[in-house]
Amino acid sequence: MKRFWIYTLLLTLTFTACNPPEPVPSDSLSILSGVNDNKLVLGGTKGSQATFAISSKLAWEMLDTPGVEYAPAAGEATTKTSITATATEANYTLQQRKLGDVVIRLSQTRFTGIVAYQRPQIIVDEQYLEQITVAAVQGEPTTFTFECRSDDFEVVTTGDILCSIPRSVGTNKYSVAVSATKDNTTTEKSTIGHISFKVGGDTIEGRIEVLQQAAIAFDRSRIVINGTEGATTSVDVITPFDFTVTSSATTLTAVRGEGQSIELTALEGNKTDAERKIAVLTVALVDYPSCSTTIEVWQRKELADHALLFFMLGTSLKSYFNTNLQMVETIAQQGTLDNSRVIVFMQSSQLAGSMFEVRYDSGMSKVLREHIADYSLPMIYDEPMAYSILNDLFKAAPAKEYGLYVGSHGKGWIPKADTSTSALSAFDIAEELIWTPAPGAAMVRHIGDAAATQLNTTEFASAIARTGHHLDYIIFDVCYMANVETAYDLKDVTDYILGSPCEVMASGMPYNDIITTMVSSQPLLTRLEGSAKAFVDYYKVNKTGIYSSACSAVINCAELEALAATVKATNLATQDVDPDTLQVYDGISNLRNPTHIFFDLEDYIIKSCTDASAVAAFSEQLARTVTGQHHTETFYSAYNNLANPIDYYSGITTSAPIMIVPGSVYRAKWKETEWYKATH
Repeated sequence: MKRFWIYTLLLTLTFTACNPPEPVPSDSLSILSGVNDNKLVLGGTKGSQATFAISSKLAWEMLDTPGVEYAPAAGEATTKTSITATATEANYTLQQRKLGDVVIRLSQTRFTGIVAYQRPQIIVDEQYLEQITVAAVQGEPTTFTFECRSDDFEVVTTGDILCSIPRSVGTNKYSVAVSATKDNTTTEKSTIGHISFKVGGDTIEGRIEVLQQAAIAFDRSRIVINGTEGATTSVDVITPFDFTVTSSATTLTAVRGEGQSIELTALEGNKTDAERKIAVLTVALVDYPSCSTTIEVWQRKELADHALLFFMLGTSLKSYFNTNLQMVETIAQQGTLDNSRVIVFMQSSQLAGSMFEVRYDSGMSKVLREHIADYSLPMIYDEPMAYSILNDLFKAAPAKEYGLYVGSHGKGWIPKADTSTSALSAFDIAEELIWTPAPGAAMVRHIGDAAATQLNTTEFASAIARTGHHLDYIIFDVCYMANVETAYDLKDVTDYILGSPCEVMASGMPYNDIITTMVSSQPLLTRLEGSAKAFVDYYKVNKTGIYSSACSAVINCAELEALAATVKATNLATQDVDPDTLQVYDGISNLRNPTHIFFDLEDYIIKSCTDASAVAAFSEQLARTVTGQHHTETFYSAYNNLANPIDYYSGITTSAPIMIVPGSVYRAKWKETEWYKATH
């Protein structure tokens, strides 16, 4: 009989273990407010509180969290209950500390995912600062701020430092100036003291380390100068003291420039196949002659393998430009650009810009943006301005191959509005309205921003020609530049053009992929076609919906004259064509301009020409002229804020069909293009 009851009990326990209670629904409890990023943060003093609100479909209970008490600690089902968390002790450190998990029990389930933290009583510079660096010269103050909710605090210092009396700069906020009590006359950055705090007489654990700058330092680990005779560069000496400079070589002059700079000039070129060390500079302090340091000067090869010249015009895309350059800097850090030079012009405002080199300094293990020049820009941009910048880009990077990367907005061959007078004409005003994006449209990329800050393609071509240099290729990270009228304007200043026949999204091209391809050892056309594909593939993979939009093609400028001849032959046998049947690459057609502007060149020639042999000759020549055509399923236009269909794609556009529509505002201007003159 006893065995029977034991057996029955075991069977009951086994059945219970195999059949747990029904799980609590996942939406049984919600946090309504008071918790950010799954953190419940309390103040640094004992008794400080934080309140959060919950809703629960079941009875609930707060489980213990170290250092926290909850009120109420339990309750029945509720649509909203506010719970106050109270710190049971103070945080006597300089860091935010984790107290523990906030756990709410519902029936037999525990709700987790929130963590309770406690701020320190002293918060330095709105974060948890552990180091402060002061100047090498004594008495030069470095200011930091801190927050303390108690009026009873004390700043304690040790070592060779001096702190000012805390000055109130806001509610519970204070400012303190800290400085060294003596000069640092060494070339080493060193610890000279510490700052700690007391609150209410209690010592806060942890302290701020005070470092003093070295007496002499440089902003790089070595100096690099171009490989040509007469090449110049400069380096800034970081020191508050007067200094002298000497060079170990007679083939390099080194003289004091303005401020703390040293101006260097190479007296001979580097004809070797590798970068070489040509001198060592010694910088010594005038008042402390025993304090000196050296830096090596290296000279590049006379010609780099690749010069990647970035011309980033306009300010509305500045954040996107910086993201593009960060991609380039990633490539530089990987060592991919060792035999290449990256020189960048980028604007800081409508009237100012700067030029710098992107270079990886292996000694410092960081990418530098080494300053080259600053520019004051005119109110109205023009060819002389473009020439000045482009000429300096070429001079900064002598190379075997030159590639120009243009980042801006774009309107293809369309001339900029006339801003030479004090007021725009009625035509110019109407014209500018055409280029007004639709409400809510995403940002896309012309050469310049507003009318006064744009450049015509003819001005751009003239500026390049004036430099005396010829480009191997231009990559236009700009709207509408795979356009035959544009390409014809540029045919004499570059061998190839990579561009888009439609708009380019504001984020631009994937430079990490494109630059890696363009500095490889493959033939130039192969690299360009690979880059055209990488551009479109990026938007196919990384963007969705209407923003999965990219079109590209590579134009061989040497074939454009022959292409013009075949187009001229097709113009001898034309027929009427409905422009609405043609493939277009813009969303511009509206009441102000009752036709599109950019049409697929091949689609137009096939439909407008009645001479089959002339069309065949044109298509054969087009295949030699335009390659590397790639596109997403649709293209986005900010001018109608839509994804527009692509049913025909040759990769290059023309504006010739605007002549069919009397209402087009650009009919007269198009007949002034060099492409029109070559084909009619």
